Order: sequence, then structure tokens, then C-alpha cells
Amino acid sequence: MIAVDHREPDRVPVAFLRSTYDATRLNLDVKEYLLDPKTKLNTQIELHKRFPDCAFIPSIYPDFGMIIEPSALGAEVKLYSNQPPKCLPFIKTLEQIDSLEVPDPQHDGFMPKALDAYKYMLANTPKGYNVDLPFVMGPLCLATELRGLGETFSDMFKNPSSVHKLLEICTKTVIEYIKAMEQISGGAEHLLLADDIAGLVSAKFAYEFGFKYMKRIYDTFPGKIRIYHNDAKTMHLLEYIRDLGVQLFNFSFQNDLKETKERIGDKVCLWGNLEPIGIFRTGKPEDIVEICRRQIETAAPGGGYVLSTGAAVYGPDSSIDAVAQAAKKYGIYPIRRAS
Repeated sequence: MIAVDHREPDRVPVAFLRSTYDATRLNLDVKEYLLDPKTKLNTQIELHKRFPDCAFIPSIYPDFGMIIEPSALGAEVKLYSNQPPKCLPFIKTLEQIDSLEVPDPQHDGFMPKALDAYKYMLANTPKGYNVDLPFVMGPLCLATELRGLGETFSDMFKNPSSVHKLLEICTKTVIEYIKAMEQISGGAEHLLLADDIAGLVSAKFAYEFGFKYMKRIYDTFPGKIRIYHNDAKTMHLLEYIRDLGVQLFNFSFQNDLKETKERIGDKVCLWGNLEPIGIFRTGKPEDIVEICRRQIETAAPGGGYVLSTGAAVYGPDSSIDAVAQAAKKYGIYPIRRAS
């Protein structure tokens, strides 16, 4: 929180984005992990205990991967034992968009399961752990889950009004889902939107079909810490992200860290951006420590930096340990800026 406020903590914080990695790293059946809130809670607590020097965002939360919002709108869900779940795109014609309705979080798709899991975690999580809202899908990301990526991109050129109609439904769906969660908890500290798709289109399209709708969601829940996650390269979007009022930005290894810091680091706390499926998955711990040292020297001076990967955690435990070790060794403030 000190870093988010652009002040210097005692040392550079380390935080990782949660995912169903929680289940796979313990060789659990992913389907069982998703559907059993007790297993889910115990697994997430185990991760906290194993890595006491790291934060995880969300902390304890009703993890269902990326199936909640699309399933509520009618998408078919596929669950697996050894990989994250997915939903299948089902909007084959533009006419189908006209028949879509904003779902009821209490009854539609996997939303009721997510709400029940949230209630369970709030009631059963031991003291000392925070129960957070799950990450929610940005409207553009959700639209591509329903319509398909290529089809949505084509529609942006050929049928923009239909895309906006779909985005309107997606935006209202996300808002109603968050409201249902808020009714259970009484309010949460932060709001994490995940939307990689904005990074795959031009700045003009990212604003028109992405950020404009994301801002509506953020603005519906004022007073929360605004967190944004995007796996894609976003160098062409940095000022748009800053203008969203985002306070914490988890960003891709494809971004140049130095330039990202120079352009928006005075307004946005940067959270990243080690390569999550390359060096972090297969590299030697000493190499990861060295990369982290350079990251810290580049982005940490003055505060406003959280050391992490540029996406959810996919590396072995030794890689997580290496990041925490680097923060202890090189991340003690004050930090001198790299020349």
C-alpha cells in the first residue's frame, strides 16, 4: 500500500497475481479445486504459508478462472483436471447479440457458485488473511470470450455498432456481478480488472471499445484501489491507462520497463514485469535474481514499484523464492537509480 501511494517502503514489495496455478503447483485436480470451496481456501492459504515474504493479489478469493461472466451470459463451460477451465464462444451471428440479456448473478451460469464460495471464504478464512473480490473481466475481454477473438476484431471494422451493443451488455454484466459480491462482503478494498485484448488493437480502438467501458466499471465503485492487469504489450496505451485513474498496473514483460516508468510511473504504481513463462519458468535462480536486480534499479527508486512477473505465476517455487531473495538483497530503500 505504501508503494501504491508512491512512497518508499522499507524494501521493494513482492506480489504475484493469483491463478489456478495454486492448484497445479500442488498437483491437485483443478476441477475439484474450482468446485470445492474448502479445498480452494486451504490451497490458497498453503501458498501464503509457503511464501511468507510475498503478497498475492487477490489474496484469498473465489477462484473460478475466466468462466464466471461468460457462463452467466450463456457460454458452455469446459472443466479439466490438469488445466484451467474455459468457455466456448457461442455468438455466431450478430442477431444473437440482440437476444442477450444482463444475467442475474443469483441464478445464471457459475455466478451463484462464485457467490457461495465467496460467502464460505468470508466465513471460514482464519484471522490474518484478507478475503478479496475475484478479478473481473474487462468488457472487451468478455466480448471476445463470447464472440471469438477474430470475429470481434472483424466486427470492429465492419459492424462497430454491434460490438458496442455487446460491450454494453458485458459492462452491465460485470457491474451487476461486482454489486452482488459487494452485497455479501459489505465492500472491498480494491477492484481488479483483467483485459489483455486492449493491448492487441490500436490505441484508437482500445479506447473506443475497451477503456471507455472499463472506466464506467471503475467509476461505478468509487473509492476503491483501481488495479488493471494486461498480459499484452501496452506501450502504445500507457497514457490511456494513466487517465483511467489506475493506481496499480500489472503489465507485460513486452513493455520496456524504463520507458513505462518514465511515462506513467509518477501517477501509476507499476507491478511487474518479469517474463512469466520464459526465464521465470525454466531459468536458474541466480539468473532470476540478477534480472530482478536490474528491474529494481530501473523502476524502484522513488517508490511506486512492486516486483513481480508480468502475468500470473507459472514458474517453480525456486523462482518465486529467487524474486523474494532479490527484493531482500537489492530492494532496501533508499535505492540508487541505475545509470
